[in-house]
Parts: sequence; structure tokens; C-alpha cells
Amino acid sequence: MPFVQANSHRLHYADSHPDGPPTPNGLNFIFVHGLGSSQNYYYPVIPNLTKRHRCITIDTYGSARSPYTNDPVTLPGIAEDVVGVMDALHVQKAVVVGHSMGGIVATELGARCPDRIQGVVAIGPTHPTDTLVTLMNKRSETVLESGIEPMANTIPFGAVGSRSTPLQRAFIRELILGQDPKGYAALCRAIATAEPANYAAVKAPFLLIAGDEDKSASMEGCQHIFHHVSSEKKCLDVLKGVGHWHCIEAADEVGGLIAKFADVVNARNPERVFI
Repeated sequence: MPFVQANSHRLHYADSHPDGPPTPNGLNFIFVHGLGSSQNYYYPVIPNLTKRHRCITIDTYGSARSPYTNDPVTLPGIAEDVVGVMDALHVQKAVVVGHSMGGIVATELGARCPDRIQGVVAIGPTHPTDTLVTLMNKRSETVLESGIEPMANTIPFGAVGSRSTPLQRAFIRELILGQDPKGYAALCRAIATAEPANYAAVKAPFLLIAGDEDKSASMEGCQHIFHHVSSEKKCLDVLKGVGHWHCIEAADEVGGLIAKFADVVNARNPERVFI
């Protein structure tokens, strides 16, 4: 299995085109998954991109195949790891795609690294709130006491929308069961202690994808993030009947939206886009 060293962390990754984008106008995409997930979350989506673009997917530190070694975890630290992956793979600039927790990281990268980030796609990003802090602290305690099974037995059913299928819920359950409980708990604590990114500092093209039945990333929070980023080219798309696992519940729609966003980043559609 391929691993890359990013700062002090050994991260599992996949790279669709190690020699660079396959077309002259191709972009580098780097994908950051959410809590209880892995790079495989994006595999239903990236076929919409790989004919033209390079797609790099990673398991964040402490998730899936990236081993947890008891280091403290913070969301800015995950953002630093993403930059470390870019450096190790000789990627000067990229569009960063993040889901849920990864959406916070993607927005953080857009704010902190404008010279490296060409565009930001935030899928169901979670805006820090007191309710989120309480939930994440409770989850951390639960998995440390009882293992990952309580999460695997509830989240695939409570965090999806009305369009979800049994096969999709089984995929989500398998993603969760693949987590190290200690790593999962550390990531819960990282989310609980996270500060909102400096949204106003995000000026790269920005796409926010939300689900209208998402109970984890509220529409209010998504709209707050969207309205506070400073990007001149930005769009908010809301998927009907979709909960919090967008790339699994509505893969073709999400993939199509990201593919169109690539044209915006390439300035083929230069007008401002607001919703």
C-alpha cells in the first residue's frame, strides 16, 4: 500500500496520475474526508474527474489505514498534513475538497494558503457550535468506553437522507468499522476544540455542497460559511433528499458539480455565481 510522510505522520494515499494531470488544462485535486471515513468515501465521485484531472485521496492521520500514534490532533494540524502531502508529491497548487470535518480543513487551507489553493470545495462543512462540542465530546467518551461499534450501528441510519439505500448505508457502516477507536476519539476532540476558520480570508473560487436533510451540518451553518467567504466566484448547491454522506448518497450529482467547478477554477466560466 502506498504511504506518504507528511510532517510526523505516515499517511495512506492514492494518486490517480502520479506524473501530473493528464490534460493540459487539468488540475490537481486533493481530497480530505470527514470523521469516521476514509479516502474511499470519494471513490464514487472521482471517476467524474480523472479523465482530465489528477485526484489525490488521503486517509487523514488516525483514520482508516493511516496509523494513530498518540500524537495530539487538531484541524489546523490536519491542514498542515495536507500541505505536507502536496510537498511530498510535488504538487505546487491544488483544489482542495473536504467533507464535514474535512470541509473545515479545506476552508482553513483556503484561508491560510492562498498561494497553494486554487479552489475550495466544502461538502457539508460543519461550523463549530456549542451543540457540536457537546456531541463530539460524548462520541469520544463512547468509543473509548465501548469501541467503534456504537457509532457503526447508529450513524449509517441516523445521518443519511430519505434517498439513501441499504447498500449505501452498508458502505458507511464499513467505513466507520474501519476506524481505530483511539484515533476516532482524538478526531472527535479535535472537532470539539476547533475554532471557525477565517472565512473572510478565503478568496479562491468556492463551492459549497449541502444536503437538505443533513442533520450534522446544518443549513444555517452552511449558509453562514458561504456568506462569509470573500470569493468572487462562489456557489451553494443544495441536494434534495440527501443527508450528511453526500458523496455516497448522491455520487453522480456531487461528481458533476465538482467537474463543473473545475471549469470555474480554469476561468472558463468567469462570472460571479451567487445563490
